[in-house]
Amino acid sequence: MKAGKKVRIGCLSVFVLFIVFSQVVSSCISFSMSDKEVEKYFADKAVKPEEVFYDVDGYEMHYEKLAIGEEGAFIFIHGTPGSWDAFIDYFADSTLYNRAEIISPDRPGFGKSSYARPVRSLEEQARLLKPILEAAQSPRILIGHSLGGPIAVRLAMDYPELVDGMILLAPALDPALEPDEDWFRKPMRWPVIGAIAPKIFRISNEELVFLEEELEFMLPLWQGVEANTITIQGTSDSLVDPGNGPFADSALVNAPHKLIMLEGQNHFLPWNESVLIKKELLSLMDELKAKD
Repeated sequence: MKAGKKVRIGCLSVFVLFIVFSQVVSSCISFSMSDKEVEKYFADKAVKPEEVFYDVDGYEMHYEKLAIGEEGAFIFIHGTPGSWDAFIDYFADSTLYNRAEIISPDRPGFGKSSYARPVRSLEEQARLLKPILEAAQSPRILIGHSLGGPIAVRLAMDYPELVDGMILLAPALDPALEPDEDWFRKPMRWPVIGAIAPKIFRISNEELVFLEEELEFMLPLWQGVEANTITIQGTSDSLVDPGNGPFADSALVNAPHKLIMLEGQNHFLPWNESVLIKKELLSLMDELKAKD
């Protein structure tokens, strides 16, 4: 067999294997729990959240809500990809739910919030999430992880009357610190590549490919943020540049704020640092209630 023909056959074989692998990954990888898995998780728990659906101009949104505490609301916003159940363990903690409502939405395009219809604009994502804040008890504290961080901040920029406090966990905030990933993110939007890439990653890519631009739009709006804010960032985060912590500290010029840098910690703070997060969350609630 000639060398050229061997190369063509080899390339075709690799391409076919890539297609098969991508389809297997698409069918196996999920960043959200099934209804049965959620039911099983809460089977032995004293409480269980309820599903809430609402519509914004034909776009269906979903969130989970545990309404026991009456002192305010803890509203968790997941990163990308993800879903409301990234924070499921927080729903089972009585020290939290006895104090305030626990709320966690599927962000636009994920979970049961118009799945596979992602929204590139952070301003539009904030608009779609606004009804959750309007229905929640005050004071309202937003907890945003990763891409959930800038969305929490965008909510505080656009609807300051609805955001009393924020805890930002490894948030992607500084456009200058966004990694140069155009070499693979832009091709993932091409029809041929997009057709074979795992669906959940295509959805996530539609947000991330525009994130730097969206963060630049937010730069002039930081001075309008007045919500009491705590930023928690790991120094060994390989997904979001650790410099985003100091950026938040410098950008929050008109808001009470605190920066906690965790030496050696990675990106997965909601799960690795849950004790610290709950402590800071309850302390922030006490501080906000004292102001009333």
